[in-house]
Amino acid sequence: MNQEDLRVRRTQNDIQLGFIKTLQHKPFSNITINDICTAGMVGRSTFYHHYPDKYALLDALVTQEAAKFDQLLATRMVGIQQDQLLINLYQGLAQDADRITTLLDVHTSSVDLNQRYLASLKDHLDHLWPQISLDVPREFILDFYAHSALMAISWALKHGHEDQIATFMNQMTKNVLNG
Repeated sequence: MNQEDLRVRRTQNDIQLGFIKTLQHKPFSNITINDICTAGMVGRSTFYHHYPDKYALLDALVTQEAAKFDQLLATRMVGIQQDQLLINLYQGLAQDADRITTLLDVHTSSVDLNQRYLASLKDHLDHLWPQISLDVPREFILDFYAHSALMAISWALKHGHEDQIATFMNQMTKNVLNG
């Protein structure tokens, strides 16, 4: 890797950290490029060299986190009743907990990490559907599980208690699926 690549990555990291820090104190709609630049300690021209506007920055971060989440689900979601599933998922997300919990609170018409996570959870559960047989509509189960899992993930990332929450969620899921 050459020196310029490292500088570009550092600058993008500074911009992204500045954006997350600003989002923790201001709603997205009120954030200016100047706010992001001040928090990230970069110049406006540097910001515009990397992103055309704050929406592109938000989109880049949401896309990045959604891809990581999808990858974690793909490697860990082998069976719906494995007790370690949520604990492993929490551990995989924990290093980016501040970033994730901050982005989960930002909702725009075109970019929403919350919606991306829900879609990913539903998609992965849908692949496990042959293992599930209940007398309720399939979409209901997908929505129920995705919303419950996302709430548990979000809560655990903000407040901790991953083991207890994972045990509760896994037991609840087993009870629902086993009738």
